[in-house]
Amino acid sequence: MSRKYFRQAKTVNSVRMMTSAARSNRRSPQSGLHGGLTLLETILAMMVILLVIGVGVGFQVGSDTDEILRKASIRIEAMSSRGHAMSVLHQKPFWIRVEHDKVILAGADVRATQPDDSIGVAGLTEDEDFSESNEEIYDTLNSGKTVVALRRWGTQDDAWIEPEEGESIIWQFQSTGLCEPVSIRVATEDSYIIMHMNPLTARIDEEESVIMQ
Repeated sequence: MSRKYFRQAKTVNSVRMMTSAARSNRRSPQSGLHGGLTLLETILAMMVILLVIGVGVGFQVGSDTDEILRKASIRIEAMSSRGHAMSVLHQKPFWIRVEHDKVILAGADVRATQPDDSIGVAGLTEDEDFSESNEEIYDTLNSGKTVVALRRWGTQDDAWIEPEEGESIIWQFQSTGLCEPVSIRVATEDSYIIMHMNPLTARIDEEESVIMQ
């Protein structure tokens, strides 16, 4: 009886040990989620990272474009305001000249004591032709990556004048304090800033802008 009981007890113990080992090797479905990322999860994570990087790069490009346009527009407004003030102060003609690759503030030589009869009130010669020999340059803005265009007062909304190589456009400041209320556009590809200038101050009266990201 004792041997039979001992064999039965040993068999039961063996079964219990095997059952315990099987339980210890069994993994729950949830434990696999924390053990590592699946291929699908890895792909999704990479897509999210690339999306975040793309948004960041696009924002940076848009910020750089806005900064370039903003600096150019601020500089042009400063030049026009200075030319307007100098024309009133010195009672001599001054003007902004927009060229293909630069914007120039020019006018009569304020150091000259005798008036130059060859320059009219508008800053042009008597035959209405512009002559660089009759001007003094006071400031210059290189257009760089921007394209500067001018639209005359009273013209169509799309009547922008972009000077070609060797051409120029004149915006005049009269000694009476008046000037033509032109619009000036500073653009880079699909982005631009349009400044509508005030005829009494030669400063920005209204502004509109489109900055592409």
